Amino acid sequence: LTGLSVAVALQAGLFNIGAAGQLLVGALAAAWAGALPGVPERLHFPFALLVGATAGALWAFVPVWLKVRRGAHEVISTIMFNYIALYLTHWLVTEHLKDPAGDAPQTAVIAEAAKLPLLSQDFLSASWGLGIAILAVLGLWLTLYRTVWGYETRATGANRDAAEAAGAPIARRMTEAMLLSGALAGLAGAIEVCGTQYRFFEGFPGEYGFDGIAVALLAGNHPALMLVSAWLMSALRSGAYHLHAETGAPKEIAVVVQAVLILYVAAVYLRKRRLEG
Repeated sequence: LTGLSVAVALQAGLFNIGAAGQLLVGALAAAWAGALPGVPERLHFPFALLVGATAGALWAFVPVWLKVRRGAHEVISTIMFNYIALYLTHWLVTEHLKDPAGDAPQTAVIAEAAKLPLLSQDFLSASWGLGIAILAVLGLWLTLYRTVWGYETRATGANRDAAEAAGAPIARRMTEAMLLSGALAGLAGAIEVCGTQYRFFEGFPGEYGFDGIAVALLAGNHPALMLVSAWLMSALRSGAYHLHAETGAPKEIAVVVQAVLILYVAAVYLRKRRLEG
């Protein structure tokens, strides 16, 4: 999902480095919504996911507004918002949303109705968040390549001046793409809370936001290829932990392999552009 987040922004010509911060904000919002009393049981986990996605989209709004209205570079502003999200969520989880039943800086466990059920009780421990992610891949592919909105968004990313001359509302498309990008990252955080962790805590795994950059670049920003690149990156991360446990090899070997893969893809792309003149 964070790969899709980075990809949809890149399709509009925006480099969203802020998926990590948007994921953290979405996760904390989903943890708050998941523990909220009085929500009907059938609507609790959709409500928590929606709150998380909305929080991620709102967190992406200010950087894109600065980009569209003031010309501020989105790379700088989204990186700054990552740090704001990190320390804001830390403050909230230690001062205002802390579980009163414990001393650790973490929220209360979400309600049972807000938890995503497992795909299988026997052999697959993944939750239905995996199915939501696959549906997001399909939906984004259809939106980008089978709708007028997707065509105008991709045209904006390919050549902003030409798209504007052809009548595309580039400011609106950039804003909408960035909001969708933030929503996908926030949804990723919400699924991590509702499907795996069941609460937000200090040190929540925000590195998935940065992994999404590698996933998107390796897939060439194509939603369909994102499934393969995301599986590859997750296999590398999981395998690195097992490798470290079995042989003592450093876990960072997975990061090295990721970097080599991205450099290889970039080299192939540059060679293709050079051959095309």
